[in-house]
Amino acid sequence: MLPSALRTLLKQVSRSFYLSVRVLPSSVQYPIGLAYLLARAADSIADTKIGPAVERLSLLRLLSQAAAGDDAAREPLFQQLADARVSDEGTGENPTAQAEARLLSCLPECLDLLAALPSEDQRLVRWVLDRLAQGMARDLERFPCVDGVVPAKQVVALATLAELDEYCYFAAGCVGEFWTDLTTARLPSLAALREPVLRQRGVALGNALQLVNVVRDVAADLRIGRCYWPTELLAPHGLSPRRLAELAQGQAPSSDERSALIAVSTALCDRAMARCQEAWPYVQALPPSQVRLRLACCWPLLLALDTLSALRAVQSPLLSLSRPVKVRRAQVYSLLWESSGAALRDRLLGSMRLDIVFAAHAAAVR
Repeated sequence: MLPSALRTLLKQVSRSFYLSVRVLPSSVQYPIGLAYLLARAADSIADTKIGPAVERLSLLRLLSQAAAGDDAAREPLFQQLADARVSDEGTGENPTAQAEARLLSCLPECLDLLAALPSEDQRLVRWVLDRLAQGMARDLERFPCVDGVVPAKQVVALATLAELDEYCYFAAGCVGEFWTDLTTARLPSLAALREPVLRQRGVALGNALQLVNVVRDVAADLRIGRCYWPTELLAPHGLSPRRLAELAQGQAPSSDERSALIAVSTALCDRAMARCQEAWPYVQALPPSQVRLRLACCWPLLLALDTLSALRAVQSPLLSLSRPVKVRRAQVYSLLWESSGAALRDRLLGSMRLDIVFAAHAAAVR
């Protein structure tokens, strides 16, 4: 189990993912929780206002080297972070920013804990951290890296749906591979998950979650110069990244633009829905006796479905700037109770209640 201070930080920086980590079997909870903290530290380095892209790329490389066991990278990493003044100072009243600053200050402890893991766990954590850092580096090289709101004309977009798929893989899909490899290494009874089809469904699970984020967070991404809605999808509807950015900054859409936004949002939601359905057999492949692991995998998917349902209700997040799409806390608690009861019933009675829960949430999206 992680030290109590790091468990507290995990809860503060991981939002809904903390639920899955906490319910995991103890044999995999520690390395997955530590991997998340290191990944979130890398994300903070990539996204925090600590300097131009070249400096952030240097810090990401140093973190990857330090995580890989290169002791020579530790001192320059910590020194550059100190020079960038990544601390609680300047984080204002933002609790998340304060937690991220504390996490970066705890990097030495996290790296020490990584070095103390069993060798196979170390290898897997380093592998996924390297994949995630690759994705973050690509974003820093592709998109503007400036403080504040980026002018609409400077927004950069992905070109194709293939690039969107690649982005989702490096942001979350690779975590599905890591999750599969770690759980099967620690729990030999789950060896079937290593089969190529099921392993790919684990990737689909991560991709589904990230694709939902791409749809939901479009306005916030546009304001910092990033358009993950590819031009391949926008152009046939007469939309451009620049126009999306103008709409995200409060300009009113025309009636034709409203229709176009709804069409593009619907297409992306459909794509995310397909990924969720592709991923569900991964949960089904877990034995009903593995209640904790089944819940840890299904909770993010059910939350993704509920988010898609909310996105369908507003038609497009760019038409709902004053009411950001978010699953209400009461819905989350209801989802946890409903799915937990279903998973326990499946274990005791050999029923398929969890499948029924998933089907109900999926039907609400349609």
